[in-house]
Amino acid sequence: MLYSTLSQPLVFLCMLASGLAGGLTFVFTRLISFACKNNKAVLQIGYFFSALSCAAIFYFVNLAVNYGELRFFALATFVIAVTIMQFVLSKTFGKLFKLCYNKFHARGKNKKNS
Repeated sequence: MLYSTLSQPLVFLCMLASGLAGGLTFVFTRLISFACKNNKAVLQIGYFFSALSCAAIFYFVNLAVNYGELRFFALATFVIAVTIMQFVLSKTFGKLFKLCYNKFHARGKNKKNS
C-alpha cells in the first residue's frame, strides 16, 4: 500500500463522479444516434469511442487520485456508476432530448409549409 487507508473515501467519491461522467458519454452516443435517425453505424462507432473514453477517464482518474494503484473497489465503483447512468439517468436524458428534438423539428416543418 502506498498511503493511508484514510484517503479511500476520497478515492471512492472520485471514482463515482468519474463513472457518472463516463456514463454520460454513452448517453450522448445514444442521443447522437437518435438525432441521426437511429443509424446503426453511428451507434457502433459512438459506443467504441465511448468505451475508449471511459477507459481513459478511469485510467487518468485512478492515476491522479489513487496513484495508479488498481483496487477492486475503485473498479467496481466506476462500473456501478456507469451502470447507474445507463439505466436511471439515460431514460431521463432521452425523454428530454426527444421532447426538444420533436419540438424543434416540428417548428422547422411549420416554417417550410408557410
